[in-house]
Amino acid sequence: MVDVFYVILGDGVLAWRLAVDIGGTFTDVVALEEESGEVYLTKVPSTPDDPSRGFISGIDHITDVGDVLPSDVGAVFHGTTVATNAILQRRYSQIGLITTRGYREALEVARQTVPGEFGDITWWVKPERVVPLELVREVSGRVAVDGAEIKPIERDEVHLLANEFKRLGVTAIAVSLLHSYRDPSHEQQVRSFIEEVYPDCFISISSDILREYREYERTNTTCLNTALMPLLSNYHEKLARELSDKMITAPFYIMRSSGGLAQAEEISRQPITAALSGPAAGVIAACHFGGLSGYKDLICFDVGGTSADICLVEDGQPRMLTEGRVDIYDVKTPMIDMHTVGAGGGSIAWLAGGRSLKVGPESAGAMPGPACYSRGGEEPTVTDANAVLGRLTTSLAGGDVGLDYAKAQSAIDKIAAPLGLESAEAADGILRIAIENMAAGIRTVSVKRGRDPRDYALVAFGGAGPLHACYLADWLGMKTVIIPPSPGVTSAYGLLLTDVRIDAVHTSVQREDVLNFKEIEVHFSELEERVKASLSNEGFESSRIQLKYFVDMRYGGQAYEVRLPIVMELNSIDRCMHTAISGFHSAHQDLYGYSYEGRELVEIVNVGVTGLGLLQRPKIPALKLSTKDATSAKRGAASVYFPQTSGKVDCPIYVRERLNAGNEIEGPAIIEQYDSTTVLNPGWTARVDEWGCLVLGVDDA
Repeated sequence: MVDVFYVILGDGVLAWRLAVDIGGTFTDVVALEEESGEVYLTKVPSTPDDPSRGFISGIDHITDVGDVLPSDVGAVFHGTTVATNAILQRRYSQIGLITTRGYREALEVARQTVPGEFGDITWWVKPERVVPLELVREVSGRVAVDGAEIKPIERDEVHLLANEFKRLGVTAIAVSLLHSYRDPSHEQQVRSFIEEVYPDCFISISSDILREYREYERTNTTCLNTALMPLLSNYHEKLARELSDKMITAPFYIMRSSGGLAQAEEISRQPITAALSGPAAGVIAACHFGGLSGYKDLICFDVGGTSADICLVEDGQPRMLTEGRVDIYDVKTPMIDMHTVGAGGGSIAWLAGGRSLKVGPESAGAMPGPACYSRGGEEPTVTDANAVLGRLTTSLAGGDVGLDYAKAQSAIDKIAAPLGLESAEAADGILRIAIENMAAGIRTVSVKRGRDPRDYALVAFGGAGPLHACYLADWLGMKTVIIPPSPGVTSAYGLLLTDVRIDAVHTSVQREDVLNFKEIEVHFSELEERVKASLSNEGFESSRIQLKYFVDMRYGGQAYEVRLPIVMELNSIDRCMHTAISGFHSAHQDLYGYSYEGRELVEIVNVGVTGLGLLQRPKIPALKLSTKDATSAKRGAASVYFPQTSGKVDCPIYVRERLNAGNEIEGPAIIEQYDSTTVLNPGWTARVDEWGCLVLGVDDA
């Protein structure tokens, strides 16, 4: 069953908002009723073979329980990993590529950068091409580096290429022409000419996807975007039909990797911008709840059934990347800086060489899932280890997922027997390795960047995040853990906490000693108008549009940039740029440990504008503080194994829905709720704050 978990105040703008986040094991759904302020939540099994089935199942479940009428739904929000999974599995459409004559091998040339700390080229193999060389075609039209036309595009030439692709059965075409970031007119003409003879083809042009220089990154990102277009377009159309069949005709928004929303039609045209859709929503929610609890320097720790997503947050803001990596591909699109490790509740434990214990990255997923779910899974997983250790004491998802402890024991014995261990010892070993995998991910986003994780609060969420939070914090020496009110559906809730977002960038490489301020001002003005027009077309009035400005800078000779937010004053653009240059030196010192201020000139590479279409936010009222006594929330006791103890110890079980603000719990203890379980290790204390968050602290002694 779905429980009303807590109440928030609405502003009456929308009747209901439905948010759906699809994970590897569960699909999470949150329904917010604006007028009364009630929040309902549910978890249903994900359907990896067809994610739309899990989506619709979740919508059906939440609307039935909340008695939601279709006409009362004001908006539907969605976080999805469909694009990510398609890239991981190479399950995208075969596409063709049209480029400028002489640049047919651009994807083959790629970059000289070799991944890994030591760049060992002796073992590295270049990523496979998104478009095979035999499906790359060239046009003779060409634009110079300054945007001047050297040779025009020929309609007949493009018609021949389009008809050839049509005969070959290619249903999607990417267009990436040399220097189109300067002048996109040639690409626009190519698209128009293709549509004249092949109107059913999916087409994306690089100047729409990424109007920046660097031919390889722009071409590769455009190709991935094009390859995903048929899949995402069909997926979104199917969801829209299903919603329409249920008489739900409200706006349908998808989360971008940047932490902003876009209408589904826009994501169908630019699916690459949603490659990390679901995890981004979780980071937004973690920043929100961390800020409410009084912490702005955070490490977000989102653990689901398949993986753990980790993000460093400073001063309440996650670091934004101008490009990132999705599997083997470098993708140049705005995204929140996250690191993913293959360590989740469904991660499978196995023996390498018959003796060496490993955990992950393979996962049991939603089906068959861990052995204890009784869905046919037989391999030992992290969830089975937690069950054997007594850390999971009841069924999951409000009783929808039962736990078979005998099957969990049988699965763990597959590891214990060859190693000559007791079941509890083997389960603890599995958990220790999983925790070390998670800790390695946290060190990647903190220690390797000169940050000490002990200076940050750990915000743990996802179905399995609170289950491992204290163990992980002890492992890393962290002193504070924050568990949001509904940790198992935090990513879904995060969809309700953000705005529609559009990023527009223009490459304009200029050195600081020869800056053309008039040209920079013109670029900013053009980007402003473009962003405002896009948001206006989505129904936002000028009073609900907020603009943010940024520049990408580097030292002369560098191959990477640092993005800096700026406060724009169009009447004094020179002062803005000089202020940004001063800020660049400090930012470079902070990020990389050195600065060349006074020794190297700075180059402005890109100027950009981010437009936000502001949506009404749910308001969470502060709860009235009660006493420290949490006795009324107890429901019994359990025998639980902790790493600090020589065996299992008895510890109380608390029902989180019965806890009041101000209540305190001493560890060891188990705190259960509908969507997750929090394990409070010995030496830790949990306090419910006025915002409904559990704030866990450790006794320094």
